[in-house]
Amino acid sequence: MKKTKKLPRGLRNNNPLNIRKGAQRWQGQTGNDGAFCIFESMEYGYRAAFRLLHTYNTKYKIYSVREIIYRWAPPYDHNNTRGYIERVCQTAGLKETDLIVVNSWIDEKRNDAIWLVWAMAKVENGDAFISFEDMKKVRKGYDLAFAR
Repeated sequence: MKKTKKLPRGLRNNNPLNIRKGAQRWQGQTGNDGAFCIFESMEYGYRAAFRLLHTYNTKYKIYSVREIIYRWAPPYDHNNTRGYIERVCQTAGLKETDLIVVNSWIDEKRNDAIWLVWAMAKVENGDAFISFEDMKKVRKGYDLAFAR
């Protein structure tokens, strides 16, 4: 009998960046598992991630990759934040000081945000579960977040 890998929680919940449940109900959210949101599709999970990162930009004035990840996966929550930053930067081809403007009209900035979220999903769920093929879902999530 072949052993199969159990899907990570983020993928089981269609919540690739593991957004915690809260008072806000996200578009496309169908419930929660007691701790994390569950979405109807991966695209809606990515949409919520982009909307949350947009809030980091607009409400908290957080723009650098380093600042974003320190807020997303802080050390006090038992995360290896430094390692998270390094893996995201290596995977996405970004520097930790790069500024991410999530809802930018500049193609290059928009693409940086998309690559950031894709790389964060790889860190959250594991390289074996997120591939370049998932980029289509990430881009769809971006389009759902910021209809143009």
